[in-house]
Amino acid sequence: IKLIDNILPGGTIFEDYFVSDGERPDTVAMDFYEDPGLDWILLIINNIKNLYNDWPMTQSVFLEYVEQQYDDISAVHHYETIEQTYDGEVILPGGLEVEESYRFIDPEGNTKSKSNSRGPVSNYIYELRKNDKKREILVLRPALVSEFVEIFRKEMKFTPSTEYINETLKVSNN
Repeated sequence: IKLIDNILPGGTIFEDYFVSDGERPDTVAMDFYEDPGLDWILLIINNIKNLYNDWPMTQSVFLEYVEQQYDDISAVHHYETIEQTYDGEVILPGGLEVEESYRFIDPEGNTKSKSNSRGPVSNYIYELRKNDKKREILVLRPALVSEFVEIFRKEMKFTPSTEYINETLKVSNN
C-alpha cells in the first residue's frame, strides 16, 4: 500500500522530525505513539524499505562505513559552486555540483579564480550529508494513528476472489 503522493506534503497530518544518533524506528514510535510496535507507520510514511540502507547510520557505524568505502575519506569527492551575487542578488546558488576546472564568469565578463568559483567536498562530507538527509523524516501526528491503522487494515484485507482462502490468507503463485 502506498500513500497518495499529494497527501504526503500535508502540513496538518505530519510533523517534521530529525532522527538523533542511535534512534531506531521503534524508539521514535515509542516516543510519539507510546507503542514501539507502530514503527511500521514511520517506515511506510517515509518510504523506508530497507532499514540498513534507508535509515540513518549511527556515528560509529557511519565512520566504519566511510572508512571501508574510501581509501582517503578526506580526498575530494566532487566540487560545488560557491554562491555568487551581483548587485546584491544571488545569480548562482552555492552547492551545485561542478567539474574541478569550473570557473565562474560574472555578468561583466570577469572570470573568477577556481577557489572563488567552486569548493571541494570531501568523501566524508559527501557521505555525512547523505546520512544526515536520512535523519529528516515525517511523523504522523499521534491523534491520527488509530484512524491510519484502521484504514490500513481495511485496505490490506484480502477480498474474495479465485485466490481467496479466508480473511487473512490468499493463494500465491510465487
